[in-house]
Amino acid sequence: MKLFVALMALVAGVFSQTPSTPQVFVINKAANTMSVFGAGSLVVAQTVTLGRGPHELALAPDGLKAYVPNTGDNTVSVVDLKTFAETKKISSSDFAYPHGVAFTPDSRRAVITSERAQKIVVIDATTDTVLRSIATDQGGTHMVVINKAGTWAYLTNRQSNTVSFLDLRNYTIAANVAVGRGGEGIALSPDEKEIWVSNVPEGTLSVIDVARRETVATIPVGQSPFRVAFTPDGKHALAASSGAGITVLDTASRKAVTTVAARGATGVVVSVDGKAAFVSCGSANEVQVIDTATWKVTGSVGVGRSPDGLAYR
Repeated sequence: MKLFVALMALVAGVFSQTPSTPQVFVINKAANTMSVFGAGSLVVAQTVTLGRGPHELALAPDGLKAYVPNTGDNTVSVVDLKTFAETKKISSSDFAYPHGVAFTPDSRRAVITSERAQKIVVIDATTDTVLRSIATDQGGTHMVVINKAGTWAYLTNRQSNTVSFLDLRNYTIAANVAVGRGGEGIALSPDEKEIWVSNVPEGTLSVIDVARRETVATIPVGQSPFRVAFTPDGKHALAASSGAGITVLDTASRKAVTTVAARGATGVVVSVDGKAAFVSCGSANEVQVIDTATWKVTGSVGVGRSPDGLAYR
C-alpha cells in the first residue's frame, strides 16, 4: 500500500505543472530578461535570458511554457517552465515589433500582435510554429486578451484608437470599437461583460460593453495609465499609471476609491486568490506588493532593469 501511494505521488508530480508555491513573472525590458520570484518569499529564484526588447509575456494555462515577444529582434521566445530556459525563438516574416500575447484556454494556440505590420499572428502552441497571419486595417495593434471559451480575442490598436473583436473560430475581425486616444492596456472583466482599456495620452480608461460592442464610459485615472487589471471577484479594477501609481476603482460605480503610490508603475497583475497585487515599477527596477484588503504596499523585490509586463501562477 505504501509503495502504491508513493508511486501515485510520483505520477502526480510528473504530470502536474502547478508550482507548489505561487510565482510571479516579470519582463525586464532593458535587461532582455525575465525574472521569476516567489509570491510569498519575494526572492528572485530564476532569471531567463530572452531576445532583444521583450515587453510582454503569457503563460500557457497547462503550465508547460511561456511566450515572450521580443520587439527588438522580431521573434518570440519560448521558455520551458520546468527548466526556466529559453528553448526556441519563433521567427516569421509577419513579425514587425511583436508585442502583445495571449494563449487560448486549451494552451493549443497563442495570439501575437505584430504592431508595425498591421497583422495578428496566430501560433500553433503545440509545435511553436506560425498557424496563420491575419491582416487588419488598424494601426498599432498592441495588447490582447482572450475570453474563457477561447472563441474571441480582443486587441487594442493604439494608433487607430480602437479595440478589435477577433473571432477565433473563423479568424475574422467582427468589429472595431472606438476608445480613447492611444489605447494600450486591456482587461476583460471576470464576468466577461466589459472590456476596460487604458488610454495612455489621455489619462483615462474606456469601458466597452462586450454585448453592445460600444464604449459606454470614460474614466479619468491620472497620467499615463499603461495597464489595467481586475480583481478576481470583479469588484475592483487597478490602473497602473507611471504618473499616478495604482488607481483603485470600484467597478460598479466606476469611481476611484484610492490611489497607491508606486513609483513609475507600468504593469499590474492580481493574485489568483485576490489577496495581493504585484506592480512593476520601471523607474525603480522593482516589483511592489499591494495588500488588497488595505490597499497598502507591504513589500518589494528588486528585479532587472525596466520591469514591465507581469504574469502570476
